[in-house]
Order: sequence, then C-alpha cells, then structure tokens
Amino acid sequence: MFAPRLYFRARPTTTAVLRRCLGSTADAQTLDARLKADLKAAMKAKDKVRLPVIKGILSDILYAEKNPAGGASFSRGSDADVAAIFQRAIRRRNDSIESFVGGGREDLAETERAKLAILQDYLPTQLTVEQIEERANQVIQQLGVTGSKAMGAVMRDIGISPTEAPKAKIAEVVKRLLTSSAAARIGRHAQRTGSLGGLSADGQSVACFGFKNATNSQRAAGYRFKSTVTPAAKDTSIPLNSKTQYTTEASADGKTLVTAFPNGLRITSEANPGHFAAVGVYVDAGSRYEDGSTSGYAHLMDRLAFRNSERFTSAEAMAAIEKLGGSIMSSSSRECIMYQAAVFPQDVPTAVKLLADTTLRPKFLPEDVGELQATVPWELQDVESKADMFLPEKLHEAAFRSGTLGNPLLCPIGQLHRATVDSLAEYHERWYRPERIVVAAIGVDHQQLINLCIDNGFADLAPSHPAPAADQSDSNGSWFRKILATGGANSRIAVPSCKSVYTGGTWFDSKPDVDFTQVYLGFKSAGIDNEHGLYVYAVLQMLLGGGGSFSAGGPGKGMYSRLYTRVLNQHAWIESCVAFHHCYTDAGLFGISASCRPRNEHALFDVIATEIEAVAATSGKRSSFRRPYASQEGASLFEVKRAKNQLKSNLLMNLESRMVQLEDLGRQIQVSGRKVPAEAMIQHIEAITPEDIRKGAAELLASPATVLAQGCVDGISQFCPQVAANHGIKL
Repeated sequence: MFAPRLYFRARPTTTAVLRRCLGSTADAQTLDARLKADLKAAMKAKDKVRLPVIKGILSDILYAEKNPAGGASFSRGSDADVAAIFQRAIRRRNDSIESFVGGGREDLAETERAKLAILQDYLPTQLTVEQIEERANQVIQQLGVTGSKAMGAVMRDIGISPTEAPKAKIAEVVKRLLTSSAAARIGRHAQRTGSLGGLSADGQSVACFGFKNATNSQRAAGYRFKSTVTPAAKDTSIPLNSKTQYTTEASADGKTLVTAFPNGLRITSEANPGHFAAVGVYVDAGSRYEDGSTSGYAHLMDRLAFRNSERFTSAEAMAAIEKLGGSIMSSSSRECIMYQAAVFPQDVPTAVKLLADTTLRPKFLPEDVGELQATVPWELQDVESKADMFLPEKLHEAAFRSGTLGNPLLCPIGQLHRATVDSLAEYHERWYRPERIVVAAIGVDHQQLINLCIDNGFADLAPSHPAPAADQSDSNGSWFRKILATGGANSRIAVPSCKSVYTGGTWFDSKPDVDFTQVYLGFKSAGIDNEHGLYVYAVLQMLLGGGGSFSAGGPGKGMYSRLYTRVLNQHAWIESCVAFHHCYTDAGLFGISASCRPRNEHALFDVIATEIEAVAATSGKRSSFRRPYASQEGASLFEVKRAKNQLKSNLLMNLESRMVQLEDLGRQIQVSGRKVPAEAMIQHIEAITPEDIRKGAAELLASPATVLAQGCVDGISQFCPQVAANHGIKL
C-alpha cells in the first residue's frame, strides 16, 4: 500500500511510476490482497477456470517468498515483486499457446488464452515494443550514450515499472537500441575510411560465431560473444567460407542422405514425416580415448553441456531450452559424446543453434568448474550405491585392465579436483574436430540441415590436419568416399592408438551387510566390426533372456527364455538372473549377471556357469554338469526361432522412437560411414542358425572369463577356480 505523493521528481523513479500506475490512495489494494479476495470469490462461485489460475499464482508467490532468487528479498506487500511473478506466469502461458497452436491443438490453446486473460487483468495495460523504444530513445538522447556499457544508466532512468512491461523485455529493447547506435557509429566511420571490416554495408553487426576475424572496433563495441542486432542477408553479413564445398550421396533405398565436407564433417538425415523433428551432434570421443591426464573428462564435458558459450549464458541457454518445450539432452559413453534434441519442426533452427554453441564454442568458466567439483562427488556416491550401475563399470575395468574400454566412464574424485578451465579447453580443442563430428537429423529437410550447419559454423571448423584440397574436376567424388570410408578426413590423426585389449580378471568386494550378493560372469565377444558375430550374440542374449524373480508376464517379457525356465523357475533363492551384452566398435562383453541371498553365492556361480556351458554344447547333448530338469542342452531350432522373433520385435519397436532413430543414424554413420536399414538387419537376424549360436557360445569359452562379486563373497572367492575349471571356463 502506498501513501499519496504531492510531488514527482524531474526524472521519475520506478517506485514513483509504480505508484502512478497502481493508484496513490490509501485504500488501494495490493496485488496480494486482491488475489486473496478473488480466491475466496472464485471458491464460492466454483469457478473452474479462474480458481486454478489464482491458486497457481499464490503458490508461485509463496515459493518466491521462501526461495528468493539470487538472494534478493521478496515481499508479498510489494506490488513490484508480485508483478514479476505475474510476468513470468504470462510468459509461460504465451509459450504454451504458441506450442499448442504449432501442434494443431487449438482447443488447448483457447483454454490457455482464457487463463492468460485472467492474469493480464491484474496488471495495467502492457507497453508495446514501440512504446518502450520511444521511452528508451528519449533517455539515450538525454544521456548521450551508446554501447552496451550504458545499459545500467538507461535502465535506471527509463522509468518503466515492472507492471508495465517485463524487465527482461525492457532490457532487450534497450540493449538493441544501444548496440545498434554503436554499430551505426562504427559503420559511418567505416564508410568514411572505406573499410567495412566485419560489418555489413548498412552498419549492422556481423552475425558470425567466434569473431576470429573481427576488428578491434567491433570487439570494443561489444560484439565478441553475440550480437542482438538483426543480421542482414546471409550473403552480405555472415562471412561464410566461399571455398566451402560438399558432396551429397544417397543410400540405395534413397531414404538416407549423407553430406561430407572437405574438413571431414559429415551431415546425415532421413526425412521421416512426423509431428516432431530430432537433431543431434555426435562426437567421436569418450572414456576409451582418455589417458591419465584426461581421465573422466568426457563425463565433465557432458555435465558442462548447454551452459555458458559464446552466444548464450547458462541462464539464456536454459530459457531457450524451456521455450522449445521438447527434449534436449547430452550424454557421454565410452566411444561417443552425444548431444540430442527433439523439437517441433519450426524450432529446428533454434535447436541447431544451441547444439552448435555447446559443442563448438563452449566457455569454460571457473564457477562452472567449481560447481562440478561440488556436485560430481554426490553423483559418484549415488552410482556406487546402486549395484546395477556400479558393477558394470567394475566389470569393464576388470575385463580391460590395460585401459581403453576399461577406463572409468565417470570422472574419478582425484581427477575431478585437478580439472581446470585450461585443461578442459585443451581437451575440447583436441577432440571436438570436424573429422570426428557427425550432425544427424530425422524429419528435417536435408538442404535446410546443411544450411543451418553452415550458418552455425560447423563447415568452417579446421581439421586436426589440413584436409587435401578437393579436386573440382573429380566428378566421382573420391575424396567424399575416402571421408566416409575412414570416418572423416584424416580421421584419428594426432590421436593415440586406442585398440582395446581384453585381459579378463576377477574382482571381489566383501560387503556382508548387503541384502543380496551380486555375481557377474563375462567373456569377450564380437564388436561392431564383426557384423555376423554381432547378430549372433544379439540372438543369444534374447535366447538366454532372464529377469527378476517376479514379473507381470505377458508377450515379449521373456518368460520362456532359458534363464527363466532353467534358473529362476528352478531356484527360489535366486533373486535375478539376466544375460547382458555390451558392444563397442572393436570388442564386446557378453555374460550373465545374477543375485541371490547371502551364503548361496558359490552355488549361484555354478548355476550361471552351467548355462554358458550348456548353450555351447551340441544340440541334444548334455553338458558336463547334469540336471534332471534340463531335457537337452544345446540351443534347439525352436528356441532360436523364438529368440529371433523377440529380437526383431524389440528392434522394430525401438525404431518407432524418434530419438532411437536419430541415435542409430548418427552412430552408424560415425562408426561405419553407412546406414544399415532395418530391413537389412532383419535379414541378418533371419540368417542365424542354431549352429551359429553354438559356435558363438563356444568362442566365449575360448577367452579368459571376467568374474565379479559383491556382497558375501567368501564362498565364491574360495570355490571360483574349481567351479570354473569344471565347466571349461578359463580364469
């Protein structure tokens, strides 16, 4: 509540303007008081539209009161503070309306418009952009300032209250006017000197990225990181490389298009129709390529995604992501760091812009590194407490003791505290090279995707070593096929040899107080480079199947798989038993993981070892360890057929997902340079025979095993060598 004022300052303050807007009589209601009164009236009238809107605003006010942003104080009695809550709610409603209209849901959009009208009724008439520009220009002329450094002075004197327009909107207009006035001044100077440098002919700022070629005057004008001035036409304002050439080829079925640039960058797309589009960037980097000085850095790069970059601060990136309303994420694995987004088709340019900045132009700031050093230990502690996440990591470490695939996927604590801004920047410079990058999209026009990648700087990246110049007379595009065949121009140059070496081994972790003892038995299997073996082990995984001791059942649940019928249904003391297959470019890990109540671990190891040996036996012949309920040991034709049907079903159901289609496309082009369509995969699966399964299982036993156990491990550590020898398993 505001007391009446009998005078005004010559340059009205925000408080003075707010008083004029909201009234200056002693009996004027505050917004909070008005909301509470309207809440009672809406509850009495059972107004199903107004009531949830008012409740939502009051809830936001209560949250802001208990959790003030940035440490700033918040008061219910301050209409300026409450008005900011209203502005955010109005912005969310507008975004929802835009999304619903874009998705063809006019009914939902109309509901949102009704709620928006209720919110707007609590605030004075909002100023238009033109009205804000008029006031801002008056202040700028009075102060005689230009450039973004004058933002504070203009915002202080503009005299627009939070109830008249959102502060962010005012700041955007003021910044645009200040930068445009500075650009015009520089443009006039350039015209006088005859050198336009990095500015367009009309004096507007250049919308390029990184501004490696920017003049000193441009940097002084505040164009180092991003420009808020609307750029001129692309051919005049964006300094694209005029020598950029690219060649595009289509797959045999015409569905997949792949474009290769001379610097090694590859762009691929499939124009599958749908309500959503998916786009992703795949970097050929990960934990298998790391050494002692960079161990865990792929994990840190993942956690630093979509933060500060040359064109976005963390807050701006988050706001842009929230406005997209889709799904945007990043993840790191042993062989790839991926950034993916699923958005409405009209939002693809924004998604590509975000992906380009976080992959090509990140800014590693001390505060971000400090935040990682504070939060990652909690993540590591959480992973270690979950056996299904922690033990597969230890399995890789024991199986590949020489590094590569045995390197830690998550950043170790010691390495985390040694990470610096400079070391992260060096890691990024080393691995985020165009020959190691694939940009993929589903549901996006291929030429549009190419143009977006060029506009956002992908094509202008310099490779690790200069790529050979493309011969314009070479109509066959030999350089293009060389890029596809090798995974990029000069692929893996200046990168250490990272061929995986499987060693096998054992690891036992005694934890007597846990509820279940976990046991893993793994073997070396085929990688992606062994195409036939890859499908054999995929079918074998379906054949063994397995799961938990309880399942709701139903089609596709694997209730008739071997590990269900021969293990879980026969041994009540076994809690879970499931086959796994971790597959990588040049190697894989196949095996069985199981859990049981304490003091049964030695018997559990014998049971799962029997199943591995049994499936490697010739059909109709028993293994060395006989059990009365096992009528036959080797995989039968009926079992193999059922496993193949289940694998085909899972494959086709997964490929219905946009994000799965995207990752499949991007990773296939990155690893092999070609896309294997689902129809070809089905043919490979159909070609698998029971003899292929037997041979594949026998090859598992030819390599040393990897054995892990956590919990009560005294029994398994004592009897493991003897049990393994009985089943022909090498340790």
